[in-house]
Amino acid sequence: MLDECIEALDIKKDGVYIDGTLGGAGHSSHIAPRCSRLIGIDRDIVAINTAKERLKDYNVTFVNDNYNNINTIMENLDVDSIDGVLLDLGVSSYQLDTPERGFSYRYDAPLDMRMNVNDPVSAYDIVNTYGQQELEKILFEYGEEKFTRPIVRKIIEKRQEKPIETTFELAELVK
Repeated sequence: MLDECIEALDIKKDGVYIDGTLGGAGHSSHIAPRCSRLIGIDRDIVAINTAKERLKDYNVTFVNDNYNNINTIMENLDVDSIDGVLLDLGVSSYQLDTPERGFSYRYDAPLDMRMNVNDPVSAYDIVNTYGQQELEKILFEYGEEKFTRPIVRKIIEKRQEKPIETTFELAELVK
């Protein structure tokens, strides 16, 4: 999809573009050399730091934030208009492949799952402190899980014995 994204952006040499999900700068490394300014946004400070090295030769403004705040970000950067935006939605392969991030059930890791390691609330906090209705809403609405109630019942039962601490513990409950 890289070629299709770059083609669809129709990048202008004097244009200003936003990569709202910067990640490892895969797409941005093809956008930045073609435009006059790129604004790279990512919630994950690790991704920002990786991208800074990869894009050090280009005019890139790095913003550690959520692309949902794009209007405020543009206002803060005194940017009136842009020529294009790229959003590559989802969890990055880096996040999935880094066990300590806790996004994957391939590794037994602490429950974390934060897009931004500086966010105060982790999956551990949610799984171990949220009430039944809150957990059901998360699993049903966001996870589209059809077995929401039995899963939440198991989580609540287990955490009465001890906190659920790892991805494998949570995965076992879901099974």
